[in-house]
Amino acid sequence: MSSDEEVVDHLPGLKASCAKHCPTQKKAYDDCVRRITKSGEGDCEAWYFDLLHCVDHCVAPQAFKKLK
Repeated sequence: MSSDEEVVDHLPGLKASCAKHCPTQKKAYDDCVRRITKSGEGDCEAWYFDLLHCVDHCVAPQAFKKLK
C-alpha cells in the first residue's frame, strides 16, 4: 500500500450488518431504552453489553478476513 492510499475502516459497516443477526438482543435493548425514557431512572447497561457481545461474535471472523 502506498502512502497516498486512504485506509478504509470496515468495522462500522460490519457492526451494522451484524446487528441484524441479533434481533432478540436488539429488541431487549430497545425495550429497555423505552422503559428508561418513560421512567427517567435506571440504565440499560446489561442489555447493551448483551447486544455488543452478539454483534462482536458475528464481527470477529469477518473483520480478520478483511485484514488479509
